[in-house]
Amino acid sequence: MKKSFVFILSLMFILIGGCGSASNFTIKLSTPKTFTPGKIYAMQFSVIDKQGNPVKGAKVSADLNMKNMDHGTTPVAIEEIGDGKYIGTANLAMNGDWVASIKVEHDDKIVEDEKQFTVEAKTLENAHKVTKEVTLPDFKLMDQNGNSVTKQDFLGKTVVLTFMYVNCIDPNACPILLGNFSNLQQDLKSKGSKTDNLLLVSVSLDPENDTPEVMKEHAKKMNFDLSYLKMLTGDKNQIQNLADTLGEHFEKNDREVLHDNKTFIFNKDGRLTHEFTGSMIDRNELYQVITLGK
Repeated sequence: MKKSFVFILSLMFILIGGCGSASNFTIKLSTPKTFTPGKIYAMQFSVIDKQGNPVKGAKVSADLNMKNMDHGTTPVAIEEIGDGKYIGTANLAMNGDWVASIKVEHDDKIVEDEKQFTVEAKTLENAHKVTKEVTLPDFKLMDQNGNSVTKQDFLGKTVVLTFMYVNCIDPNACPILLGNFSNLQQDLKSKGSKTDNLLLVSVSLDPENDTPEVMKEHAKKMNFDLSYLKMLTGDKNQIQNLADTLGEHFEKNDREVLHDNKTFIFNKDGRLTHEFTGSMIDRNELYQVITLGK
């Protein structure tokens, strides 16, 4: 499995259930809420010890069974990706409630635990839909023209928002995230979709270097239609608060900013409705989600 594919998979999950209460290790299971029939379903296992340290080099195995139903056992193929994290893949047969029977072996210790999760077949209605209640916080930033932008400028519009920085050194992160915006603008134009009540927003995670002038120049290089797209920068605390509210983790390491690759969709009331995880987004799914119900 290629590292970039594994990294994208590792960002795709929503934490479910609790932690295992076994004395030696704590096991967490993260799973997507939807699956595509006929395609591999990926999940993530995290294993930590009693001191909270990641358990590396463990042998992790798991089997899946439908809850309260006898449809046989579905095996999970598991691969370690580092830092106490393990990716599991399986072929799910159907919607419903599942039970994962998990076994961890490490340094002659064995821990077994069970986790429950529910999954639905992906449809246009539920693809990337969130169940958590999140609304945009108040903020004050600047766009590429140096104009002030606040939460009030977002209300009344469908907002597609992501986080990035201009000098990103990972070709599979920011360039792809902004490329999704470029693809979306092309699709909206080619299909004659109205953009009056749509706003595309990128927020810099490196405001010290991403001045409005830098952001504007980058927008020109991307050939964006700026009539409904804003590249925001400004006070670091304002950006931090916005990221924390949305669950976007980022950390600056010298010139590099390590961050989650997420794209958020908000309705006209500023409430989060959909969340795409991973930089690679199906352009048709993104187009359908933002135009659904228009």
